[in-house]
Amino acid sequence: MSLSLTLSSLLAAQTSKTCTVQGPTSTPPALGTRVSVGGVVTAAYRAGFFLQDPNCDADAATSDALFVDGAAGVGAPPVGNRATVTGRVANDGGLTTIVAESVSDEGRYAGSVEAVRLNPPADAAAAAVYLEAHEGMLVSLAASRVVAATDEAGVAYVMPEASGVTRLYAADADGRKMGLVAPDGWFAANQNDRVADAAGALAHTLDGFAVWLRSGRAPAVESGRGAPTAASPAPAGQTSLGTYDLDAFFDGADDPAVEDASSAARYPAELAVRAQSIARYVGSPDVLAVQEVESLGALQDLAAQPELIAAGYRAVLVDGADPRGLDVGLLYREGRFALRAFEARPAAGVAARAPLVVQLQSVASGERLTVIACDFATAADGPEAAAVRLAMADHVRALVEEVRLTEPGAGIAVTGNLRDVEDSAPLQRLTAGLLHNLGGRLPADRPYSVVAAGLSLASDYVLLDDALAARVVESRVLHVNVDWAHPAPGADAAATPRASDHDPVVARLRTP
Repeated sequence: MSLSLTLSSLLAAQTSKTCTVQGPTSTPPALGTRVSVGGVVTAAYRAGFFLQDPNCDADAATSDALFVDGAAGVGAPPVGNRATVTGRVANDGGLTTIVAESVSDEGRYAGSVEAVRLNPPADAAAAAVYLEAHEGMLVSLAASRVVAATDEAGVAYVMPEASGVTRLYAADADGRKMGLVAPDGWFAANQNDRVADAAGALAHTLDGFAVWLRSGRAPAVESGRGAPTAASPAPAGQTSLGTYDLDAFFDGADDPAVEDASSAARYPAELAVRAQSIARYVGSPDVLAVQEVESLGALQDLAAQPELIAAGYRAVLVDGADPRGLDVGLLYREGRFALRAFEARPAAGVAARAPLVVQLQSVASGERLTVIACDFATAADGPEAAAVRLAMADHVRALVEEVRLTEPGAGIAVTGNLRDVEDSAPLQRLTAGLLHNLGGRLPADRPYSVVAAGLSLASDYVLLDDALAARVVESRVLHVNVDWAHPAPGADAAATPRASDHDPVVARLRTP
């Protein structure tokens, strides 16, 4: 089989080798050049295939394989066949690639290409060099533990079981972390699952290195955890206050994120899984700030679900100017609290979701409580995003000071997804001399509420003023979501306890 553009384009291609194209650095030296290389097809996917030359060179610093992008429809020879590929050298998110113009199938390779057992060092810089020298090659992993469950992109992250590491945190730069993904399927694994016989092609991605599992050769997965622990409502004499990012909870009319099914068809399932999570695993808190909700109607529909009817929730939400139509809201138990007032308070000149300021009053004691529900989401990236979050922290701090002047004696809680870790400048700005961060109150607790690129990070908070903090009985992140695999696109949402890409945070306080 031979597919080509023109004879002249083939003649202009430089004959080379996969290892020469790869070179000893992460950026291929022949970037942008048209080349013709040969090798053995080791793994094929819808997007293309990996080509490895088993006799390329004896240099351990250069990989013997690369990825062939088949987007032009050139097709892929069967795995195990030799092939010659002509195309232009590219660097796709760090992965050395040939954008194929032609592919010649040269029949079955008489030998075999054995997978290299990876053994990267723990040092991150040394590991990057080691893995770069194997990029694109057929590799295998020793028995591993999942340190981060399958995310919405279909990637689970593992560490060697022999390392003893079952979770990585924000400051843990360990070069042995490896992504596992099934490009033509969905590899589902929960945190702490044991994975054996994982093999495939090593790909360099924007989030680090990952093994692309070969089709039809899924590794063995041994379960490492059960279902989340159910939570009970706050007992008599206590009040529960929490925050929960509901993860792009659209009302079913115009969800722009859904492509495989209509929003209306998915809406009942989206309602049910979130309601079950709040009732079963969060214990239906007395006051619950929520983020990423499209409309008041959606929040009211959530409160009307059978699992939440007994809580007697009332919903508060103000439509804002967010480009995706997602806002901050609040649910409160009408039997426990009365609504005094509420308003959205955008920060002038700051492109972020407006905090929702809600004034409540205890039905039993008459105590006043002001909740400032936040989501520091921003469309900016990098330093600009950090500047926006810092500006939002200044704005919320000013709101707290305002409440202290206008509502003396009222308890103040700042809750929500602040999209930053505990030692960040925005958190320090909010807490310095003003509010208490309740994360880490348990002796051995390292708080996390999200997982990104295999690292467990704090992002969601309940911050209390002095008076409320002095009454805290318990405060914790409820790990009910992020340690379980994200369901595959179109899969039954009820197949996993995961209802969001965030874990909720709940504090329980003694009632006065």
